[in-house]
Amino acid sequence: MRGTLLGRIDGAEMVALLGLVFVTSGVILWWQEIVSTTDAIYDALYQLTVHVLFGGVILAVGIHLERSELPTSARREVMVWCFAGFLFLIGLVIWGWIELLAQLELTLGFASDVITFGSLGGAFGAIAGVNAGRASRNARLAAENEKQRETLVLLTRLLRHDIRNDIAIINGHAEILEEHIEEDGLNSLHVIQERSHTIGRLLNDTETLVKTLGNEREYKELDISDVILQEVAKIRSNHPTVEVQTRVPHELITVADGLIHQLFSNLLQNAVFHNDESNLRISVTAEQADNGDISILVSDNGRGIPEEVRDTCFELGERSIDSDGDGIGLYLVSRLAGVYGGSVEVGESREGGAEFDIRLPAVSKHTEDISTAA
Repeated sequence: MRGTLLGRIDGAEMVALLGLVFVTSGVILWWQEIVSTTDAIYDALYQLTVHVLFGGVILAVGIHLERSELPTSARREVMVWCFAGFLFLIGLVIWGWIELLAQLELTLGFASDVITFGSLGGAFGAIAGVNAGRASRNARLAAENEKQRETLVLLTRLLRHDIRNDIAIINGHAEILEEHIEEDGLNSLHVIQERSHTIGRLLNDTETLVKTLGNEREYKELDISDVILQEVAKIRSNHPTVEVQTRVPHELITVADGLIHQLFSNLLQNAVFHNDESNLRISVTAEQADNGDISILVSDNGRGIPEEVRDTCFELGERSIDSDGDGIGLYLVSRLAGVYGGSVEVGESREGGAEFDIRLPAVSKHTEDISTAA
């Protein structure tokens, strides 16, 4: 029976009702007793504030609860805190006036103390209850997010394993067909091979995104120069017709983890994927900027990124109308740069293609600030 009755109580309404009672009682007491006994306007306003302020706080908290996203159980918890604070200070007031109350004498001072201190206790109790409810909700959401992340990691691993096996089979049969297929069908075969490669890139990007959600990230000092040159070497090996120019000094040190290579891998592969390889030139330059940051410019002479989508191209799933990409690569680049405390911007290169400006904090100013939170 008690559980059923409690289940029907709306904590927000009860808190608001208590606040309204205090406000109304404070105004009545002020009007009937205090205003009639004082001629000083400032004293009268002060007494009005004292008798109404904390009741107004309780009323405001009740209204806020009604409009908030806190569940019913959390609202009832706020109500319990509010009434507990109210009753506690009322108890202290009664204890202080116990001798007069024993003689059945009710005075203006007692009524004033009940309203003032009772509303004060209710206000602090309500505020404490709201904070406790928010902390409980945040803890619950964090636990749910962790479960979702673990599920996402598991699904990604399963899909990556199965799809990679299928891609390997497709590529193997495509290589066999290449020796037997007629010239008219070679274009279709190359499309199959290209899309197979694209699926592989998508899997890698998805796996990297999932890893950035992890809380157990180990950061250490890394030489960005080595990372960039390694990714450039891969592009030169896999795409020999692409000209890649570099000007990258040694010992550009930042604090990061092993995922940082995906930042540069995605930019370089995007340049190759979205342009004609036969006439493509990519330039990669890096330097220590005047403000101490590490500045890396990756530019090309390709089609570039239309100006109207440059502000949104780093958002998940965003791509231009004529793009056949998946909308993940540039989002991953932006996310990784942010995880390492840096930034990335896009513009137009001198040759009319795309130019990406990556800024990463140097180790001297970044060591103490790096956070492992994704």
